[in-house]
Amino acid sequence: MDEVDMMILALKARTPGDRRRAAVKLGATGAAAEKAVPALLDALGDKDGDVRHYAGEALGQLGKAAAKAVPGLVRDLISGVPATRSRAAHALKKIGPAAAKAVPALIAALADPDTEFRRQAALALAGIGRGADKAVPALVPLLADADVNVRWTAAHALGAIGPKAKKAVPALTKALRDEHPDVREGARVAIEKVQATS
Repeated sequence: MDEVDMMILALKARTPGDRRRAAVKLGATGAAAEKAVPALLDALGDKDGDVRHYAGEALGQLGKAAAKAVPGLVRDLISGVPATRSRAAHALKKIGPAAAKAVPALIAALADPDTEFRRQAALALAGIGRGADKAVPALVPLLADADVNVRWTAAHALGAIGPKAKKAVPALTKALRDEHPDVREGARVAIEKVQATS
């Protein structure tokens, strides 16, 4: 039994403190903790909020190695439970490009009535980057969202997608006149990234 196996066992410990420490250590171990992915997915349902948080963080820190967690995170994303959905979106953002299979579920999340969840879905798409290009048509309307944070995040996600988001340039150009300076700056940066040649 190696150290990762011991941390996997510790994720089932009686005390929340032990479970939290195990999740944190697994995250710090990075890709070498790939075999802990199923246990970390289970820990996303822990009764302790901090354990759930650190399990999500750990999945994100595994990066590509956590790609096999994506189907489970997608299930959590569409679960309807606000805290579970939020943790799933955050973990998908941290996993990054290896979470590209979550793009359809994240596109659906962009239409959610919950403002914060829309923002988190856009952030997850930004983390996925160029592989999230199918989300461009769903991100463009968010540039006119009532919430300033959603508008900025939509611009950020379009910039992260890069040249494959060229169809968003007219909407981003319009966002340069947004009432909020953060949105204007986000749109300016996004246009630069979208129009980059490589």
